[in-house]
Amino acid sequence: MSITAHLQQARLSKKGSYEVRTHHMAGKEPRYTNRLILEDSPYLLQHAHNPVNWFAWGDEAFVTAKAEDKPIFLSIGYSTCHWCHVMEEESFDNEATAAILNRHFISIKVDREQRPDLDEIYMTGVQLISGHGGWPMSSFLTPEAKPFYAATYFPPQQFKQLLARINQLWQANQDELLGNATSVATAINRQLAHRTQALEVGQQQIEQALEQLLANQDSVHGGFGSEPKFPNECDLWLFLDQLEREPDALHNNPKWATLKQALTAMLQGGIYDQLAGGFHRYSTDDYWLVPHFEKMLYNQAQLARLYARSWALSGGEISGISEFRRISEETLDYVLREMCSDEGAFFSATDADSEGVEGKFFTWRYAELKRLLPPELLRLAEQVYGITKQGNFEGNNILFLPQTLQHCADQLQVTTSVLLNDLNRLKETLRQARTKRVAPLLDDKIITEWNGMMITTLAEAGYLLDKPNYIEAAAKAALFLWGQSRDGDANLYRINRKGKATTAANLEDYSQYLQALIALYDATSNTDWLTKAKLIYQQMTALLWDEENGGFYCSQLDASGPMIVRAQPYFDGATASGNSVALAALVALNQRQKNIDIEGQIGQLIQRFSGVLAKAPTASCHMLTGIAQHLKVSPARLQYAAEGRITIEGKLHTTIEQRYQLSLLLRISKGWHINSAEPENPQLFPTSVALSAQTQGWEIINVRYSEPPHDEQIEDCTKVGIFLELNAPTKRSPLIVELNFQACNDSTCLAPEQIRMILR
Repeated sequence: MSITAHLQQARLSKKGSYEVRTHHMAGKEPRYTNRLILEDSPYLLQHAHNPVNWFAWGDEAFVTAKAEDKPIFLSIGYSTCHWCHVMEEESFDNEATAAILNRHFISIKVDREQRPDLDEIYMTGVQLISGHGGWPMSSFLTPEAKPFYAATYFPPQQFKQLLARINQLWQANQDELLGNATSVATAINRQLAHRTQALEVGQQQIEQALEQLLANQDSVHGGFGSEPKFPNECDLWLFLDQLEREPDALHNNPKWATLKQALTAMLQGGIYDQLAGGFHRYSTDDYWLVPHFEKMLYNQAQLARLYARSWALSGGEISGISEFRRISEETLDYVLREMCSDEGAFFSATDADSEGVEGKFFTWRYAELKRLLPPELLRLAEQVYGITKQGNFEGNNILFLPQTLQHCADQLQVTTSVLLNDLNRLKETLRQARTKRVAPLLDDKIITEWNGMMITTLAEAGYLLDKPNYIEAAAKAALFLWGQSRDGDANLYRINRKGKATTAANLEDYSQYLQALIALYDATSNTDWLTKAKLIYQQMTALLWDEENGGFYCSQLDASGPMIVRAQPYFDGATASGNSVALAALVALNQRQKNIDIEGQIGQLIQRFSGVLAKAPTASCHMLTGIAQHLKVSPARLQYAAEGRITIEGKLHTTIEQRYQLSLLLRISKGWHINSAEPENPQLFPTSVALSAQTQGWEIINVRYSEPPHDEQIEDCTKVGIFLELNAPTKRSPLIVELNFQACNDSTCLAPEQIRMILR
C-alpha cells in the first residue's frame, strides 16, 4: 500500500474522532493529510492536515534526512499551548511556508507531553543557543539529531527568512553547521549527564536554597520573581516540608509567612477559577490577576496537595486558613467533575482559547452579568469579585478577590458561612451560563505521570480532610493505570487515550505512579497497594537504573528514534524531576518495608546529584525534600517503625470535658509486639510516651492503653491504642509527643526506637 493510500485509510478510520484544524478544505474534507494522522496524540493530530509533510519522531524521518541530505526542522509543543496554535496557523498551515519546509527540510513534530525525554534534550539545546526557552520549540538538527540552531516562536515572515538562510548555509557551509552541531550536542550531554564530583549534601544546602528563594520572593504580591509568575510548587513544597519539621508556632516564622502569602495571593487572584475551581497555568502579571487560561492536571494536583497540607499544618486555628481547605476541596471537586474519564482516570489539560479567543470562556462582560444576575447578586459580585463596568481584561471581567472573604463578610455584616452560601448561589448561576458557551479544547490524553500526581493528592487530601470519596477516586484511577496502562510483561505505558495505551513510560511515570501507590497504602492500610508499589519499583529499577553511576535515566534504552544523550533528569520545572520524585518514593518505600537494596540506591542517587545540588540547591528543591526525609523522618501524624512492621497514627481531638485527647493508634504486623510500659523482666525496653521538652504549656493528665497490660506485652495483635488525656495551654501551641518502644518477635528484638510527632 502506498503512503498516500495508507494516510487516506487512517483518515477514514479516525474521521469524527478529532477536530480537523486547517484552512485548506476541499468541500468537507481537508485538502492535505500528512503522517501525523497515524498518531494518537491530540497535539500531533492538530497538525495532521497542515500542508507540511510532517513526520513523527522515529527512524523513518532520520533515514529520509540522511538519504536526501537535508537538515531536520524539529517543532515541539503541546495541545493546549497558545503560541503553538499561533505558529501553526501563521506558518505551518501556510502553503508558501510549507513548500519551503517540504523542499529543503525533513520536518518532525513532537508532543512534549508524550516525549518529555526529547523535550528535555532539545529544550536544553534551545537554552544553550538562545538563552531562553519555551514552546513552541523550534530546532534545526543534523540527520544525526544534533541541533545547530534553535529558538522558540517565530513570526511568519521572520520564519520564512530563517528557513531560506539555513538552507543556504546547509548547501554552502554544511561542514561548519555540522561542527556547530557537535559542539552543541557535547554541551547538552555535559549538562544532562551531570558528571560532577560527589559532595556531601544535607541541611546546609536546604538552608541555602531557602535563603536564595527568600531573596527572590515578591514580598508585595506573593510568590517568587516577576511576571510571568508561575506557582513554583516545588519551591513552596520545600518551605512546607521544613515547616512541618519545626516545633515552633507558625506566627512570626518567615517561612510560614512566605508560604501563606503565596497561597493566599493565588487563591484570591484570577489565576484561580473563582467559579468552578482549579488553577490556570500561570499569571501574566505580578498580581496573579490575569492568567494564561489553560488548565493543566499537574497544577491541580500539586496545588491542591499544597493547600491541603498547609491547612493541616496550621491545625485550622489560624485566621483565614480555612480558605486553604476550601480551595483544596474546590480544586479536587473540579477535577473529579470536569477532568475525569468514565473509567476514573484523569485527562491532561484544557486549552486557554475558545472560538479562537484566549480566555473567552472564563471572562464576563458587565452587561452579561447584569442580565444573568438579580440585583442583589450583581451587587455581591461587585463587592466580592471586583466586577466593574470597565472590566479588568480587554473590557471583560476576570473574577478575583480584591479582599479576603472574611473582610467582605465583616463589611457586609454577615458570617462567612452566610456569605459562602450567597456566593454559591451566585456561582451556580454563572456556572450554568458558562456551560452554554463553547468550551476550550479538552486534551483527553491520560498521562501516567500526571495521573500519579493526582492519585497521590486525592489519597493524601482524603486522609487529611477526612473525605473518603477522594480516596475512593484515587483508588479507581490507580486501578485503571494498573489494568489499562501496563502490558503483559508488566511494562508501564505513558499515554492512554480512547482505550489505547501507547508510548513506553519514562522515569516520571514510574516514579509518580510508585509514589501514588504508596500514598494509597498510607490512606487505606491495604497492603495490596504496597505489593503493587514494590512491583513498580522493581520494574523502574530494571529499566531505568544506571548501574555504573547511580541515579535513574529518563527514558528506556530502546526508546524510538535517535537519542544524542540518555538524560538523567534532576532539574525541577513545572513539575518535579523524575529523579527527585524517585528519591522521595524510594525513601518512603524503604520506611514502609525496609530493603537493603533500596537503601543502597538511595545513597547512590543522592551521591549522583550531590555535586550539582551543592552548586545550585534551588535547581531541585524537591530532591532536597527527599534528602531531608532520608536524613530525618518528618514528625507527621502517620509514621512507620520497626522496619515497616509498625504503623503509628496520631489523632488529636477534644473530649466532652473540653480537654484534649491524643490517640496513638499502632498497627503491628502479626508475630510482632512491643513491650509493656512496666515489663516484669527488667532487661526488656519499656514502652513509654512523653511530651518533648520543646512542648510549651501542654500537660499530660492520664495515659491508658486499649487493653490492660498482661505479662510483658501490651498486645500481640493487629491494633494497639495508647490514649493521652491532656490539658492545653491558653494560647494554642504545637503538641510534640515522643513514643519510645522496642519491637520484638518470638526470636529477636529490634533496636529501641523513638517516634516523634508534632500535632498542631
